Formats: sequence, structure tokens, C-alpha cells
Amino acid sequence: MDLTKRVGMNIRAIRKSQNLTIDELAEKCDFQSPYLSDVERGERNITLQTLTKILDALQVEAGSVLIPESNSGGGEEQENIKEEILQILINTLEDKDEDDIRMLLNISNEIFGRLKNK
Repeated sequence: MDLTKRVGMNIRAIRKSQNLTIDELAEKCDFQSPYLSDVERGERNITLQTLTKILDALQVEAGSVLIPESNSGGGEEQENIKEEILQILINTLEDKDEDDIRMLLNISNEIFGRLKNK
């Protein structure tokens, strides 16, 4: 996957994790929704200035969306993808209070415990 598509995919994942619609994010960035939709699909090669507006609106660091795809295949690439997803989760939880984080942990343990018993 090329970097433009990966950045767009990560922007979309972060937006959704924050329960923002594309219209809400577009408004925060002062962009048109169709333009932002193209960005998320990796169909727009955006400038650093545009990326900065999106990052500011999402309140995340550049590493959340710029993690490049591994050039090696197999397990290492899967591990990199896992690390990307975990970083997005960490970024999402950074502004949450301890009770919310503990609640998510309890829910996760419950879900994975049930899946393990099936």
C-alpha cells in the first residue's frame, strides 16, 4: 500500500475512533467534505500544510498517520500494522480519564474472555 493511501486510511480510522463524521472533520479543517473523502481514500496527494490542518483538527501527532508500510513481508509487516493500530488506540485514549480507560479494559477482557471460551 502506498503512503498516500495509508495516510488516508489512518486519517479515516482516527476520525471514526473519535466518532466524527466526515462533515464534522471537514468543518473543523475548513475543507469541503468531498475533498476530505478523497484524502481518506488516498486519491489526493495532500500538502504538509493540509496534513497539519487535519492533524490539528483530530488532535493527534503526525506519527499516527505517517507510519510507513514495512518493506519486508510476512510477520514483520503484520507486526507493524498491529503497532499502528495500537498507536491509534493509545492516541484515542490519551485524553480520557482513568475510569473510562478502566471501563474499556474491562469490556475488552469480557469480550476476549467470551471469544476464548467458544
